[in-house]
Amino acid sequence: MIEPDQPSRNATLISSVLDHLHRLIRKEMALIRSEVSQKLNRAAVAVGMITLAVIAVLTGLNVLAGACVALLIDLGLSAGWAALSVAGTFTLIGAILCLRGIHILKTTSLAPTETVAALKRDAQVLKESFHDP
Repeated sequence: MIEPDQPSRNATLISSVLDHLHRLIRKEMALIRSEVSQKLNRAAVAVGMITLAVIAVLTGLNVLAGACVALLIDLGLSAGWAALSVAGTFTLIGAILCLRGIHILKTTSLAPTETVAALKRDAQVLKESFHDP
């Protein structure tokens, strides 16, 4: 038999559940924003470091290329062939590194995977709590 105040208790219970769900979703959204922000900040620092490294490496490679050309000339190769050989070698190395870098970027995800997993767990818990008698 249903008690007279049962509908008001059910309404209060549903209201409470919805309020908790609303707060949970807001907290999860804040976690998503925080996680994405952290990943973007980390990526920005990495890009800055890579930029500085590229400048340093390009300077060093320029000097190294000149030294390699001078060495090949000393070994008897003409200046044109020496420069072409060094340029071809550096171009090949650059192409290989570029392709590898593109592959790594394609497999890197900035998605908030930890928060998404937490949301899935929360959704599963909510499903189970509504289906339990």
